[in-house]
Amino acid sequence: MKKAKIYVYLLTGFLGSGKTTLLNTLLQQFSDQKNIVIENEFGKINIDTTLIKGKFESVFELTNGCICCSISNQLFETLSLIDSLPEKPNNLFIETTGIADAGEVASIFNQLYISEKFDLKKIICVVDAQNINYYIDSAVEIHKQIVASDCILINKTETIELNEIDSVKKLVKSLNPFAEIILSKDGGLLKDFLFTPNNSKIRIENTIDQTKNIHNIKSLLFETDSKFNIQQLKYELFKILYLYYHQIFRIKGYVLDTNNEVFLVQSIGKTTSITPVKNKKIEKSQLVFIGTVLEIKSIERLMKPAFEKINKKKAQLIS
Repeated sequence: MKKAKIYVYLLTGFLGSGKTTLLNTLLQQFSDQKNIVIENEFGKINIDTTLIKGKFESVFELTNGCICCSISNQLFETLSLIDSLPEKPNNLFIETTGIADAGEVASIFNQLYISEKFDLKKIICVVDAQNINYYIDSAVEIHKQIVASDCILINKTETIELNEIDSVKKLVKSLNPFAEIILSKDGGLLKDFLFTPNNSKIRIENTIDQTKNIHNIKSLLFETDSKFNIQQLKYELFKILYLYYHQIFRIKGYVLDTNNEVFLVQSIGKTTSITPVKNKKIEKSQLVFIGTVLEIKSIERLMKPAFEKINKKKAQLIS
C-alpha cells in the first residue's frame, strides 16, 4: 500500500510581514491533525520559535543561515529525519527567513527522494501592506518571494487607506499575475484555500494584459502556433533556468505538443515541471516569463530548438 505523502506549506515574506502570525492561524485550524514546523532564522538564536502557538508535534530549528542557500543541506537532512519518524505528520509548515528565495527552497521538493515523500501544496507569501513601498525598491528578495508564490496574503490592511490597498494589490499583481491575492488584517487565512489547485487561476489571456513593468520586473508573453517537442522543451527550459536563474524568476503557461495534447509548464527557482492536462483545449502555446532584463529575441533564440518554427509576430512584451 502506497504511503500518503506529507503535505508541505511554505510560508515566505519579507522581514516583519507577519509570517509567524499566519503560521499560528494555520496551526490552530489544523489542530485535529499531526503538524510539524520547521523554523528558519538567519541568526544564531531563533526568537520566532518562542512565538509559535497552536497544536504541533515538534519544531525543528534551522538557524545561522538561510535554507535557500547556506544551510540547504540541513533542510534536506531535516526532511529525511521527519520522513523516518515512527508516526509521520499530516502536515509540515516551513517558515523561511525574511530574506529567503522561496523559489530556491521550493526546488528542493522537486528532488526525487524528497518528492516521493513530501507534497509541496502551497507557497504563501505574506506582504506587509503598510511598509512594502519602503523596501520594494531595495530588496530584490521580496520580488522573488512574490513571484514564486501561489498565494499572496496582503497583511495589516487596517493600517492603510482603501486607495493604498488598491495600490498594493496592483503592485503585487504586476509582479505575479497568477497568484491568488487575499487581504488580511491579522495574518488570517482560511485553511480551505490551501486545498484549491494551484493551476486553477491560470488565465493567461486575462492576466497578462494587466501586467505592468514595475521595479524592473517584466512579464514577457511568448506565444506560438508551432508545436513543441516536450522532451526537448524540458531540456531547453533546464538550460535557460540554469544559465539565467538570476534574471528569470518564473515561467508558467500551457503548450501544445505534436499530438495536440496540452501540457502545463511551471518553473520555480531552477526547476521546471511539465505535466499533461486532460480535458483542456488551447489554440496555441503560451508561456509567460517573469523576471528582469527580458527580451523577446533572446527568448525566441533560446526556445527555438524545442520546436520547428517560431511565429515571431505572436511574441510580445507586456510593459
